[in-house]
Amino acid sequence: MPRRDTAARRYAEAAFELAREADALDDWERDLATLVEALDNAELREVVEHPAIPYGEKEKVLHRAVPNVGDQPMQLVLLMVRRGRPGAIRPMLDRFHELLRRERGITLAEVRTALPLDDGERRAITDRLRQMTGNQVEIQETVDEGLIGGIAVRIGDRLWDASVRGRLERLRARLTAV
Repeated sequence: MPRRDTAARRYAEAAFELAREADALDDWERDLATLVEALDNAELREVVEHPAIPYGEKEKVLHRAVPNVGDQPMQLVLLMVRRGRPGAIRPMLDRFHELLRRERGITLAEVRTALPLDDGERRAITDRLRQMTGNQVEIQETVDEGLIGGIAVRIGDRLWDASVRGRLERLRARLTAV
């Protein structure tokens, strides 16, 4: 797994630099997302990952499956396939998005709640996090019934835990420390 992550990171950083130099970050983002979405198709993924299928055939199939993407993003994905790294394509896109958010001054916040958020709650949380960070905030929501109630937010390596479970755990730690 670390090898895949390292490869994905290197490919994403190279792609990001190419896209930034060409002032084509939006195009690259759209094209890479389109390619990854196409590769989510089990049949296409099976062809691309199958070791017995010649590379030339994989290239033809991918071009037919995703005809409307830029040449450079397509060549990047094909290079990853040719080098035996199709499993690193999705992590590469994730790293590309991370670099893109950083470039645009957007902070990713992982928000866990016990119940799904409605639009008003989502907006209020986003506004509060924007005030705290000074950046635009993109939230990634997860429903975690184990929280019992409340919210837990992770931005980078910082965690704000205002969940009922977190409060109960802190209370238990204080009571057992006595």
